[in-house]
Amino acid sequence: MSADKQCFFCYNECRVDALPSLSCSKIYCCSYCGQYLLDLEDSARLSGREDDKFKIACVLNERRLKGSGGVALSNKTDMNREVLDFPGISIDAILSAFPSKASDFFDRTLLNLSRLPKKQPFEVISLNLATNRDGLHLFIPDQRGCEAFLGELAEQGYIRFQKGPTGSIKVHIFSLTAKFWEIIEKLQREEVGNKRAFVAMWFDKSMDDYYKDGIEKAVEEADYIPVRIDLQEFNNKICDEIIAEIKRTKFLVADFSGLRSGVFFEAGFAKGLGMEVIFTVRQEDVEALKEHFDTRQYNHIVYDSPEDLRKKLYNRIGATIV
Repeated sequence: MSADKQCFFCYNECRVDALPSLSCSKIYCCSYCGQYLLDLEDSARLSGREDDKFKIACVLNERRLKGSGGVALSNKTDMNREVLDFPGISIDAILSAFPSKASDFFDRTLLNLSRLPKKQPFEVISLNLATNRDGLHLFIPDQRGCEAFLGELAEQGYIRFQKGPTGSIKVHIFSLTAKFWEIIEKLQREEVGNKRAFVAMWFDKSMDDYYKDGIEKAVEEADYIPVRIDLQEFNNKICDEIIAEIKRTKFLVADFSGLRSGVFFEAGFAKGLGMEVIFTVRQEDVEALKEHFDTRQYNHIVYDSPEDLRKKLYNRIGATIV
């Protein structure tokens, strides 16, 4: 298949269009990875990185199954704006969204299977594991790994394999059991019901407008509830209430303006839990922040006004929190 007719990430046949307004970019419309924009420079950087390309395809496929819109992918750190109505997101951010914990891997795979097109809950599902395109649903790159994982799901009673005419089991053809849908209902309640976004930032009057007209508005416009705890520091201890609130939220906005030590701790704690963290900082604090090695590897939203922060943060939430 010609490279100009296949998905850059999963190699599935798809529509690829050049963009006259962006001469170095292409828009891909893949039945697995959905719609995404990618420029030639970034595609060259990813050439040969098959493991990364598979991970990106898995996350894009997951977004498509959830009904999320397309994205504009880039390695550049300033992709905080929309490109042709597509929210900009860095390739590193997509890679970091690949499941890293066994529990996330398991839960997100079950949710993917629940979102596959079906007329009714117990309809038979047939996966194409020979080309392993459907392995994207399972976050597994090889057929043997997919078959082993499906075998584990069958042993736990979540799926039921179908049998062929001779009685042999076909591991790629199965139905979802009542036990499967019970756990899906629980996972969906947790996923949909959690609308809390913890905000870690400097509680100084100079930041009031940035919070009220920037962070708070962006989070609320994205249909989440901002959670901010204003506490005075005492004895260098972290309040148990902050830890509890972080554990209860879906994602964390960490604003490093003012370089407050509490923000570094809270962002690190959230990352340790496997939680999505969105990093923001005022333009005037960028140089000082560069001295801190523990955050400069992340793609920060850099802003110079409350409105600039609101727009960029809203776009980032839409691109990464699904």
